[in-house]
Amino acid sequence: MNLTILSEPDRKWDEFVFSHSPLVFHTSLWWRVLKEGYGSEMRYLVMENKGEWFSALPGMMVGNRFFKVFYSLIPYGGFIGDRKYLAEFLRLLNQWARRERIQRIQIVDLAIKKQEELPDFNCMESYRHVLDLKDKSPEEIQNNYHDALKRNIKTALKSNLEFEQIRTREEVDLFYRLYLTSMKRKAALVKYPLELFRKIHDHLTPDHADIFFVRHQNQTVAGIVVIYSEDTAHYFHGGSDSRYLHLRPNDLLFHHAIRIAQQRGKSYFDFMGSDKKFQSLIQFKDKWGTRREELFNFHKDFGFIRPKVFKVALCLAQTPLGSAIHRNWKAIQKEKPA
Repeated sequence: MNLTILSEPDRKWDEFVFSHSPLVFHTSLWWRVLKEGYGSEMRYLVMENKGEWFSALPGMMVGNRFFKVFYSLIPYGGFIGDRKYLAEFLRLLNQWARRERIQRIQIVDLAIKKQEELPDFNCMESYRHVLDLKDKSPEEIQNNYHDALKRNIKTALKSNLEFEQIRTREEVDLFYRLYLTSMKRKAALVKYPLELFRKIHDHLTPDHADIFFVRHQNQTVAGIVVIYSEDTAHYFHGGSDSRYLHLRPNDLLFHHAIRIAQQRGKSYFDFMGSDKKFQSLIQFKDKWGTRREELFNFHKDFGFIRPKVFKVALCLAQTPLGSAIHRNWKAIQKEKPA
């Protein structure tokens, strides 16, 4: 077996993906979004023998010269193809990472249900919330909402909130301001650049993504991005103005987004992963009648000193102080003359 490295997925890649994976995040379409949205180098790994493909792993290169990471992938990556070759793939992957002087391999794989499937990898556990839509009427789905959520939706409707889809590319910037507002309110690290959301709009809407807004008296107060795989609608990210949260715009957003996912013929609505320490976020996702699934984020470090330094820096960045420093640094960089 050989490991072939592609910097750009070709037609054969998509043919392989379409026969083995339902996820849009594995396709060349998502490669284009990440490539242009982040400007990162991409690496799509294929285990093959004499031109026959057996397994593949899409990923992007993140970090810097000090700490280089192969990350598979935002938001989901992982192995595509026949799982019986996983052990051999891991052996070839480790050899490649050492040759490329990669300090960390990080993998988020929905199909892996046991930590033991990736030996020698560390693992961070989280919850993924999924709402079943298949063979259910909108009324049946709504009946499974928690009672408090039903009241919140009634509050939103009485408040004359208006739900709508994005109309122009310029409105992506409006969504991004809401996203930044939410990250600041939560003292969270800003992970996604504006250009990523622009490329989601450019390459995925309207067939593979939607951006939804809720407005109040012509004021945009909340928004979410939903991305569509073959049978699943994925909530990607959102943002809101804290001055209007008492009107329950987020509940109205998700309620309508779920309805639209059904209209698109999707079988599942994926609320994505949540760190187990964020109980308020978990409770928000529980109230829709979802089921919890274990989601594993695997990583393997090469070396000792650099991974330790990176871990300390990451912990600092995820504190309110670290997030504030990061936001201020971004603002300074933005104000610098070209």
